[in-house]
Amino acid sequence: MRGVILLFLLSLWPGGKVDAINADVLANVVQEMRRFGLGGRQYAMAVLLTQQQCTQNRAIFDVGVQPQDVQDKLNGNNVYTGNRLIAATPLRIVQAGRPPKTDHAEYRLLGGGNNSPMRALINNAGRNAADCIVFFSTYSPCLEKCNNPRGQNNILPFMEVFNGFDNNRKAFVFSSVWDPSRNHPGVTNPARQWVLESFKRIDRYLPVYRCDRNGCYHCVDNTDPQTNQCLNGYT
Repeated sequence: MRGVILLFLLSLWPGGKVDAINADVLANVVQEMRRFGLGGRQYAMAVLLTQQQCTQNRAIFDVGVQPQDVQDKLNGNNVYTGNRLIAATPLRIVQAGRPPKTDHAEYRLLGGGNNSPMRALINNAGRNAADCIVFFSTYSPCLEKCNNPRGQNNILPFMEVFNGFDNNRKAFVFSSVWDPSRNHPGVTNPARQWVLESFKRIDRYLPVYRCDRNGCYHCVDNTDPQTNQCLNGYT
């Protein structure tokens, strides 16, 4: 079966705290969501889960679309919008007489005001008090744009869209910390403390986790930037 079987993976998601999710389960959730993404490319994705899908063990979850359909949209640099899943890649925009710019994947899902893909996805929940949402991004939101309060295409003003969900029914997950120096030689990376503070800005709206090969971590539990596991590998 090609539909994502997220329900089994989330079967240990308790009705209590999100940070009580079993780390192995959350890692599997991300792995299953990746089946709809693009290997070797940056993208962001959100999936909406019903109460049953959040709580019952071994029930099959179907997002109503096959992975290839989502990937075809992403390969065409389009935003995929479904009733239970949305996804986007960064989009480079070139206009005559203007410097090129890039709309980041998270911004493409969150931006647009009342017409944003994320708002449409959440509206599909009908504000059901039991629905859950998982927002995944390959990288943590960058400090140049997305997670910079003064940055171009800043996503923070749009994060209030998650306010209708209690903390035990929402999560933001990333796999790797965004490293500007890898894509822009000569650029100095923000200090680890600054990156940790950026996690806190997102965590005000929904709990932030990093899932890597070593496991999953709630990124604001450890306030020491030198030992916080969400910053592993970042220099």
